[in-house]
Order: sequence, then structure tokens, then C-alpha cells
Amino acid sequence: MQRTPTSFDRRSLLKSLGTAAAAASVAGCLGADPGSDLRTTPAAAEFDAVADAAWLGDNLGSVSLLDVRDEAAYTDGHLPGAHRVPDTELLRDHYEETDDGYEATPEIIADIAAAAGIERSDDVVVYGEGSNLWETYAIYTLEAIGHEGTVSLLDGGYNAWTAADGAVETGVPDADPTTYEPELDTDVVATRARVADTVDGDGATIQLVDNRRPAEYHGTEADDRVSRHGHIPGAINVNFPQNLLDGERLRSPDQLETLWFDEAGFDPDAETISYCTTAVRGSVGWFVMTQLGFETVRNYEGSWYDWGTLTAADGYPYVSGADTGQVVDTFA
Repeated sequence: MQRTPTSFDRRSLLKSLGTAAAAASVAGCLGADPGSDLRTTPAAAEFDAVADAAWLGDNLGSVSLLDVRDEAAYTDGHLPGAHRVPDTELLRDHYEETDDGYEATPEIIADIAAAAGIERSDDVVVYGEGSNLWETYAIYTLEAIGHEGTVSLLDGGYNAWTAADGAVETGVPDADPTTYEPELDTDVVATRARVADTVDGDGATIQLVDNRRPAEYHGTEADDRVSRHGHIPGAINVNFPQNLLDGERLRSPDQLETLWFDEAGFDPDAETISYCTTAVRGSVGWFVMTQLGFETVRNYEGSWYDWGTLTAADGYPYVSGADTGQVVDTFA
């Protein structure tokens, strides 16, 4: 059975996809809507794990800060006391799907937290340039290793903070390293085996959301890293940028409820698995669904770079074709 190695550059992959929001996020160049107010946001007012610049300004001393931007942006200026998440450690080699099952090394993520002086009980706020891919992926990975404190998204990110005249600093802050003992949370991570147990050629017994672009979902766009192109049977396509306003902040709770409940037709009480190509875009859907009150929602860490290398004969079916599945394009 062919299997693609899990060590790859996820940033380069997303940049190569040509998705405007993804590419801009990777480059760190998404601009704020001049007419938008990013100091306070509707999502922060409603969702437990979303903070805005106004709230963070009042609570800066009581949370740990993780910056997911690239090194150059971080060096030019970051929130006071924020530590940068090193993408080479966060984004690869902390898991592997094998013939014998899911092999995780959550210590890699735990070591990042420990080096930043973060303990499992600390409240953490993650931010990037705006609100997009890498922020939610960092939140997902911390939750996956059993973080006990709150892990929140700064809605609007660094752009919102500076637009609100928030203080910034340069250089690398000192940290008092801690000991962080991770505990993998399988209520957060979906394994290949869990997905396979719920699907067959006719569909799925759980809710599946594919966060990729419709061309990837339909399999009409080829990727030479995998041998199959299409989607997991039963998956509904909700391309991740629909959750965001210009990559700067989350849509309003009302709009997100329209997208996920009214248009996609998901039931928050049913088990749901989110996926994409590498689990990064899937983390956006995962995060939004957790904030909308989904009872059980997991992110398939292997995603299509795992499923796309397998075979239907071994129990891993897929669907391909422009007329297959369901595409939700409410905010496309």
C-alpha cells in the first residue's frame, strides 16, 4: 500500500494551491478592510475561545501569547511577551499514520509550549497577521495534547491589535521554561482508523466536512503527491475562507450559523470530522464548529495526504467527479 511521507512543508503546499486567502495568509500580507472595526468583534462577544483587541488590552498580563507569523514579521514587532511558534516543529513530524495505526509524538508540541514558559493550566491567546489558518492550527494542536487552560484566537490578529494602538515590542522575550506533560486527546484528533470505520462507498455514518476548494474536493485538480483525487464518501464541501472576512477576522456568529446549520445542514449533536489536505485548513472548520457548540468534532490529522495514498480495496473508498457530493458556497 503506497503511503506518502508525513514530513512536508505545509506552508509551501498552501501557497502553491493558488487560494487567494491561503497564499496571502502564508505571505503575511492580508490587509484590513479600512471600514472595519477590529478592536471589538461580534465573534469575540459570542464565542468562548475568541478574544478581541479590546479584551486582550484589559487582560494582557493574565494570558500567555503565541505568535504564528513568520520570523521576519515577528522580529519587526510583536505583542509584549509573545513567543513565536516555530513552524518547522509545529507543522510536521508530530504524527504519523502507519499500517499499524496512529503514531503521535505530542511531545514536539509540548516542548514548544514548555520553551515559551507555558504550563498546561495557563490561558493562552494565539494570534497571527489576521485570523486564518495557522492560528487555528496552533489552537488545535494545543488542544490535541490536552491543554487544560483556555486556548483562544485573537480575532483580527496583529493587524487589529496595532489598529487599536496596542503596545508592541521587538526582540525575543525571556522565558522561564516549564515542564509540560502532554496527554493526547482523541476527542480532538481523528485518526485514519476512525474515519475508515465510519465510511463506505455509499457515504458516511457521521458528518464529514471537506475544507478544501471545490476543484480539490471534486478531484478535477490533480496533485502529484497523492495517487487519488476526490473526497471521502459523504463529505460536504465548505471551503474554509467562507468562515472569514478577508482573512482578517471571523464572520459574525449569525453568518456562521447560516453557513454551517442552514446551508451545510450539520447537526451540532452529531459526531463530525473535519479534514482538508494537511489538516491546516481543516483546523479552521474544526475551530468554528467547536465555537458553534458542536458536541464532538475532530480534525483528521492525516487528511487527504493520507487518504489519497490508500486504496478502496483496503477499506478506504473515495469519490471523484465534478457532479459528485455537495458544495456549500454561501460566502464563496
